[in-house]
Amino acid sequence: MPSPTNNHLPTARNTTSWLLLITANTLWAASYVAAKLALQDTSVNVMLALRMGISALLLLPFLIARRSQLHLTRQLIPQLLALALIGFVINKLLEFGGLALTTASDVALLITGESIFTAALSWLLLRERFKPLTGFALLLGFVGVYLIVERSLIPNIPSGGGLLRIIGDLLVLLALLVESLYTVRAKSMLVKHSPFLITSASIVVSMLFWTPIAAWEILGTGWHPIGLVAWLSIAWMAIMSTVVAYLAWFKGLAKVDGSAAASTLFIQPLLGTFLAIVLLHDQLTTMTVVGGILIIVSVYLISRS
Repeated sequence: MPSPTNNHLPTARNTTSWLLLITANTLWAASYVAAKLALQDTSVNVMLALRMGISALLLLPFLIARRSQLHLTRQLIPQLLALALIGFVINKLLEFGGLALTTASDVALLITGESIFTAALSWLLLRERFKPLTGFALLLGFVGVYLIVERSLIPNIPSGGGLLRIIGDLLVLLALLVESLYTVRAKSMLVKHSPFLITSASIVVSMLFWTPIAAWEILGTGWHPIGLVAWLSIAWMAIMSTVVAYLAWFKGLAKVDGSAAASTLFIQPLLGTFLAIVLLHDQLTTMTVVGGILIIVSVYLISRS
């Protein structure tokens, strides 16, 4: 989920652009449930390799048609390889590896906190200054994250599945940190190139990593048949949650200010949690709800400041 920036045109009452932004976040919200369904039949590595492979095949013609706009240089190629490895291999392995251990509702709530980590890293790495309100928002966000992971005010280590859930949540948090690092480090490239073009190139290049990862696993454990529901879930993530969602997001951002567009990000925790409860029968605790609210308030304050 790319974080919006503030280098767009002033906010416009453009219905189509707002619908595109809402569509993108709706598709991303549904991806957590889709991934949970796919993981019932296959492994994280194979699922992600298939998802990225299908997305890459769909995006390759777009890249070929616009290859002159990439201006590939000796400096850009290693940067692109690094972005692909960080943003679409390591990040995805952590995010969906965590999802395999925790609940879709936890991930839907935690993933919204990406902008919290991005703001913190921008301060630490880029020395960007922020207002006291942003500092307060970061504190709220980290408290919210703690409540979702711990589900208690007092630290404790639960036994059995509870411990696996915490490990899954921590992997998702690590994925957020990696995604934020991707966002911060990609800023210089996004100034010179179309964000959708760089994202598409990163997805296609990521297959240099995903192909050997999937091949190694299949050679080691063999190919396990994948059911129809899992295939449909993978296709949904590849086509709708990746290609269509990213295209809609960047098209929508073209005419809507970044801070205003950030308000649509709240669709993900709300709809993602709702879908997880209805389709996967996830159970929410009081602390999970309170933590989710704190994260949403934190992201709102950061977007406003």
